[in-house]
Amino acid sequence: MKPRSINIFLLDGDPNGIRVAQISMSTIQAIAFRRNQLRRVREAFPEIERPGVYLLIGTDENDLDRLIAYIGESEGIGARLYTHNSSDAGRDPKGFWTDTVVLISKDENLTKSHARYVEACLIRAVGSNPRWLVPNSKRPSEDAGKLPLPDRAAMEEFVDQTKTLVGALGWDLFREMRGRLTEPLEQMQPTPVDPSPIFFFRGEGFSAEMTIAQSGDFVVKAGSKARARTTPTIPKGTLALRDTLQKSGVLQEDAGSLVFASDYSFTSASAAAATVIGASANGRILWKLNDGRCYADWEAAGALSFVAVGEY
Repeated sequence: MKPRSINIFLLDGDPNGIRVAQISMSTIQAIAFRRNQLRRVREAFPEIERPGVYLLIGTDENDLDRLIAYIGESEGIGARLYTHNSSDAGRDPKGFWTDTVVLISKDENLTKSHARYVEACLIRAVGSNPRWLVPNSKRPSEDAGKLPLPDRAAMEEFVDQTKTLVGALGWDLFREMRGRLTEPLEQMQPTPVDPSPIFFFRGEGFSAEMTIAQSGDFVVKAGSKARARTTPTIPKGTLALRDTLQKSGVLQEDAGSLVFASDYSFTSASAAAATVIGASANGRILWKLNDGRCYADWEAAGALSFVAVGEY
C-alpha cells in the first residue's frame, strides 16, 4: 500500500450520480454510473468507445446479502455495454446489473490484448473475497491476454490502480479478505495488524481471537473456533456468510466446531462476533482484552489512532 491522491469529478454534482475517478498523474480513469445512465454516459464521454475493462455490479436476487460483479473487456466498451443492456426476447441476461464501472486509458495506447490481460488479472483477484460472486462463465487461462514483458509491467500497474479506484468508488470487490488456502496453513502469512492488541470471545463451543487491521477491519485470526450450530436469532446475512465461508474453505469442520483455516476480515466487531457464535451478537461489548475491557471501552479510550482509513 502507498499514499495516493484521487480526484473524483461529479458530472451533475451528485456523489451518487455519474462519477469519473482518476489517480493524480495517471492516465487511467474510472467512470462509474447506474445502468440506466448508459446512454447519457456514451454521449458525455465518447472515450468509452475505446478498448478497456468494465464491471457490471449488482445484488443476487435470491440472496440480497450477496454481491455480484461481472468483469469484461472490449475493443469498444460503450457498444458492448449497449449489447449487455439489450434484452433477448424479453429475457434480461444481466438481470442483477444495477451499477457500472468502466476503466479506460486517457491516451489511445490501450489495446484489446492489454484489456484481456487486465480482465484476466481482475477475475482471478476477486477469488480472494468470498463476499462477491463473479458469474463469468469462463475463467481466464494463464495465457489470457499474453503480453511482452514491458507491456505486462504497465498492465500490472493498471490492475493495481484499478483496484484502488474501484475501492475508492465504494466497492470492496478486490480487497483481500483472507490468506491463500492453497498454501500449507503453517506457511500462511498473517494479516499485519500491529500495533493492535488481541481481543478474545469465548464460550460454549467457540473460542476466537480478533485484532484490528490498519484498514480498520476486524480480523478473526486463523485457528479461531466458531460454534457449529446456529440460533433463530442469527442475522440472515451472517447465516449466508457462514455458508459461503464453509464452501470456500475459510471455515472448516473440526471436532464439532468450525475452525478458521485462515485470517478473515469483517467490517464490524458485531459481524465478527455473530459469525463466531452463530447468533445475533453485540461485538462491541463481547470482544474483550485480557484485562477485561471490551472493544467499545478500548475504542473510547482513543486506541484506534493508528488506523489508516481507506486502504485498498
